[in-house]
Amino acid sequence: MSSADLRCGRGRVGATSRLLAVALATLALAACGDSPVELEVIEEITFDASLDIDLADFTELPSGVYIQDVTEGTGDVIQVGSAYTMSYVGWLRTGAEFDAGTVSFVYGGGAIPGWELGIQGMLEGGVRRLIIPPGLAYGEEGSGPVPGGAVLIFRVQLIVVG
Repeated sequence: MSSADLRCGRGRVGATSRLLAVALATLALAACGDSPVELEVIEEITFDASLDIDLADFTELPSGVYIQDVTEGTGDVIQVGSAYTMSYVGWLRTGAEFDAGTVSFVYGGGAIPGWELGIQGMLEGGVRRLIIPPGLAYGEEGSGPVPGGAVLIFRVQLIVVG
């Protein structure tokens, strides 16, 4: 290999320089892209005081969903395949309400996974609070006013089963 080959970018030095340039360009493009969303961890976040949340007052399910029965229901128990109607209010950990209303679903296939896990065993007329980790809610993507990675807090009331 002649000195002219090296000056013109041919040979080993030129190939190494081109590979280094490609690697640096790839790293620069990756740095410009969207960074991964950090998922909130229920046990590590601070809840707004307006939510009145003390995790010691909740039961943690094996799934990582936290539940607290506010009022025990007296009617029918919700079961897989049951149609149900539920009123709800949803908040972010900041205390910001993101949604509220009344919904009807068939238990076992209509709501986000954390909701389904959190309402398991409720009786008609019952009121429960749910704290749902992002992986069982809207994950990294978020949805509408819910940002990616957000823990969700719900107050739900089971109005009708069947």
